[in-house]
This record gives sequence, C-alpha cells and structure tokens, in this order.
Amino acid sequence: MLDSYEALIPEYISKEDFFRYGLEKTIYINDSKVKEGWEALKQKIKNNKPLFIRGVKDAVGNQLFYEFYSRVLKNQQVKKDPSNSQAPTKMMEDLTGYKKSKDLRNYQLTSIFSRSKNILCFNAPWNFAYTPNILDPLLGIDAKGDLSTEYKKVFQEHCYAKFKPYITEFNEMMTNTHFLRETDECIASLYDDSRNNLEAVKKFAISLREEIAPIKI
Repeated sequence: MLDSYEALIPEYISKEDFFRYGLEKTIYINDSKVKEGWEALKQKIKNNKPLFIRGVKDAVGNQLFYEFYSRVLKNQQVKKDPSNSQAPTKMMEDLTGYKKSKDLRNYQLTSIFSRSKNILCFNAPWNFAYTPNILDPLLGIDAKGDLSTEYKKVFQEHCYAKFKPYITEFNEMMTNTHFLRETDECIASLYDDSRNNLEAVKKFAISLREEIAPIKI
C-alpha cells in the first residue's frame, strides 16, 4: 500500500531523526507537577469534587457513565466536558505555564493513552502532552498506516517509561479486586433496571471495559 508520509519523510529527513524530533519537541508536564497534579486528582475524586470526562454522542450513554462513577467511586459530580478538551487544556496550561493560544504555535493537545471517559485518565497530568502539529498524521485520531503505528508505539513506550510510577498506580487501581467487583455489580444492576435500554447498557458496558483496562505496552 502506498503511504504518502512514508514517501515524503525520507526525502528530507530519516525516519529515526523524525521520530527523535517528535519525542524531543513534545512538551510534557515536569515530574514534580505531575506528582502534585496526580495527588490532587485522587483527592478530588475521593472528596466528591467536580470532574469531567469526554462525552459520548448520546445523552443516555453519558448518564450511564455518571451513574457508574456515582456508584463505584462515590463521586456524583462527574459531567461531560463542555468542549471535550476544556479540562485537560486548562490542566496543561496551568501545569506547563504554556497557554496554547498565547505561547505556542503549531502545537496541539494530545492524549497519550486515550481512555477519555475514565475520570482518572481524562484528568491525569501524565496522560497529556503538547505535540507538534506536524506529528498529527502519525498521532491524530484518523492516523493510519505502518509509520503511524510505529511512531505511536515509540511515543507511548517513551511516555510509559517517563511516567511509569503513576501509570503503575493507575493500573493497580483499575485491577483492584474490590473495584472490579463493584464494577461488575454496577453493570449487573444497570441491566436489571427496567428503566434502562438493554442495548444502551450493553454498549456502555463494552466501552467501560475499554476505559478501565490497565495500560500495557
């Protein structure tokens, strides 16, 4: 299969140098700020403070996620992000000191490990970075091809190593026996509730399993 990016890059720079450029020019939150932000996030969840997730297209799906967080994490103040990126954008601006519209040009906000309907990942300082726009063909939501797959792997491996202590803790939280039991009970109760559309619950349950899956590299 012909890939225009694979054809273009060797004309001007080696693939290895391009990948190196991508990793070096990406703006990450520094470790002390990541630690501070991660601890603050866990306290917000515990203390029932307002938090956002990236919404799904239908209101029913959003409501099921709200119900899950209310029952399992005891946080009744989870809502859909107004722009689907407002909360992580503000977090990045606050913790890096770079305002996207004022201090940066040709950079974009990138979610490293996705899971945007997981309140931990959508608000975690280790899960976001500013990446050069030129990398969008490799990291964007519509990115396809071997080159994109290869760079995503390199990028995620780099970020996993960089933020390993926090990701390890996240994985432990998502695989905790009590959490998984509460999750199963919540899903079962949603199926049993005659007010719920069964297809909507099934769709939600599949999506939820993906959102709470541990991050593996």
